[in-house]
Amino acid sequence: EYIAVLVSIIVGLSLTHLLSGIGRIIGNPDRVKVYWVHLAWTLYTFVYLVAFWWWEFQLSTIEVWTVQLYLFLVLYALVLYLLCVVLYPKEAPSDFREYFHLRRGWFFGLWILVYLIDIVDTTLKGPAHLAGLGFEYWATVAVFIALFLVSLAIRNERFHGAFAVAACIFQFYQFTWNPQL
Repeated sequence: EYIAVLVSIIVGLSLTHLLSGIGRIIGNPDRVKVYWVHLAWTLYTFVYLVAFWWWEFQLSTIEVWTVQLYLFLVLYALVLYLLCVVLYPKEAPSDFREYFHLRRGWFFGLWILVYLIDIVDTTLKGPAHLAGLGFEYWATVAVFIALFLVSLAIRNERFHGAFAVAACIFQFYQFTWNPQL
C-alpha cells in the first residue's frame, strides 16, 4: 500500500501541474494565445493520468515487491509528470501553437516512452491480465507509437488536430468502457 502512496503523490502533482497551467491561461487571457490542439493533448494527458492511477491498483496482486519493480513504477509516474511539464512550462509561453510545435519532439518522444513503459507495466500485472487484453492492447500500442512517430516528423495542424481529438475519444472509451486496458 505504501508503494501506491508515492505513485499517487506523483500523479497528484502531475494533475496539479496540468490544472495550474490551465489556470494560468484562464488568469492571463490577454497575454496567452491558446491553441486548441494543445488543450486537446492536455485533456488526453489528464484522462491518461487518472486512468493510470486506476490501472496501477491491479499491481496489488503482486505478492513479492522488489526495489527494481518499485523504482520502475516510480519511473513510469515520473515520465508522466514530465509530460505535464512539457505541456505547461513554468513560464507560460505567449503563443501555445508555436510552443507546442517547437516542443512536439519532447512531447511525442515522451509519449513513445510512456507506451513502451506501459508494455512492461502491463506484463508485470501477470500473464492472465496480459492474455485478457488480447489483440486490442497490442494494436493500440502499435498504432499510438506509429502516430507519435509521425507527429514527431510533421507540423500539419489538421493531422495534429485530428490525432488529438481521436486520441481523446479513444482514451475516454478505453477508460470508461474498457477499464481493464
